[in-house]
Amino acid sequence: MAQNFEQFSQSDSHLLTIKEAADFLRISRRSLFYLISNGRLQTVKLSPRMTRISLKELQRLTESTFVASASPFPPFNNDKREKNKPNVSAKPETGKAPEGVTHKTHYTMAEVMSKFNIKYGRLYEIRNRYQLASIHAWGTTAFRKKDVEKAIAKYNEEQGKAQQEAYYTCFNIMQKYGLGKTQVRRFAETHGVRIKKAKGGRANLYLKADWEAARKKAEKTSANTKAKRS
Repeated sequence: MAQNFEQFSQSDSHLLTIKEAADFLRISRRSLFYLISNGRLQTVKLSPRMTRISLKELQRLTESTFVASASPFPPFNNDKREKNKPNVSAKPETGKAPEGVTHKTHYTMAEVMSKFNIKYGRLYEIRNRYQLASIHAWGTTAFRKKDVEKAIAKYNEEQGKAQQEAYYTCFNIMQKYGLGKTQVRRFAETHGVRIKKAKGGRANLYLKADWEAARKKAEKTSANTKAKRS
């Protein structure tokens, strides 16, 4: 598991393993090797079988990704890569900002991630989806606050609707099929229904397609069993 960013930030020369570097960028190992093979990331060879990447090199890449008009990454794939990626400190950056740009009008990249509790990969996705304009200020990338807040609100709304369409809550299933909470959980575990955590991680969501397919299969099996007994 990747270490906390605050531990990393004690030294720009901190060396990360391939897995830690991929977690930091919230990309797959394959995408990381793509960046290395194309010269976008410089590595440190400690031995023929031991490759490391410095934190400073990763920070350089993330900054250039947001400042540049085109991303060095392959098309973004929204998967589970953000699970172990360390948080970026929201400590205000030092340096100058363009005239009229202040911390009252703009968020730094780190401030966005901290305030809205999102990871680098999610911010990257939102920025591309809603074409968030960025500037260079305080030695880092910054965005207008009203643009960020509007984009994240829209993103959350869209994600919520998509989630409702694709997943049942436990309460939905209990109401629709007259099951108890424990019955729902056991049925899902027995029949391999895919589960994800609701926002906030307080409840399970059950993929509708899996649940309905499992229910029909269970009903068919039950009917066959009854017929044999008759």
